[in-house]
Amino acid sequence: MPRKAALWLAFAIVFIGSIVEARNRLVFFPAMPERLPAVHYAALDSNQCLGELVLRKLPYLPGKASPTIDTPVQLTGLLRGVEFRPAAPSDAPPLMDCRLLLALDDFAAIVKDHGITIVRYRSVYRRGFGRKGQRHPAGVAIDVEEFVKDDGTTLSVLRDFHKSHIGSATCGEKAPAAPPGKPRELRELVCAVHQALVFNLILSPHYDYRHRNHLHLEVRRGTKWFLTQ
Repeated sequence: MPRKAALWLAFAIVFIGSIVEARNRLVFFPAMPERLPAVHYAALDSNQCLGELVLRKLPYLPGKASPTIDTPVQLTGLLRGVEFRPAAPSDAPPLMDCRLLLALDDFAAIVKDHGITIVRYRSVYRRGFGRKGQRHPAGVAIDVEEFVKDDGTTLSVLRDFHKSHIGSATCGEKAPAAPPGKPRELRELVCAVHQALVFNLILSPHYDYRHRNHLHLEVRRGTKWFLTQ
């Protein structure tokens, strides 16, 4: 496929995907969204965001300049005692937008309360074409595959997330119940993150087949709605 045609196809996929997400029946528009963590973080300018990292004393270094990441940073240590470990070995600290790092700090506090010490992810920043402030090319999304507890137990999205069918709710009264054991434990963890509203999007195996093995967590800039599915 010619490069120009491939770029247009990538743009179409991202644009149509954004429309589908916004019109999803499970999308909700909270009152006063600017007071919620994800919307607040997304609205920070670069200086404000970096200032918050310093105030929280988070382990980071400035990241390599990227045309698609507004405020690139690299995570260089643990967040609240939780290690973020790539599924594939890598010597480079993960590159991301500053705003995602703030959300991951909150996320780490939640998973730590559930006994998690390691979060295994498959990707954060990925080169590609996308709308400004959205998805992996902007460094505002992370795909999480597994959670490792302090006793060595692993909660795997691929193996342990109880799948009903694509289109099911993940949290709330309309969500299908997860069976006891790891499926219920993983679902309770996901729904605790959902309730904290530190991410605009939480996409699970209930969203589509592509997410059968990971959770997509995103701080989407310029967005005041939330979707967990």
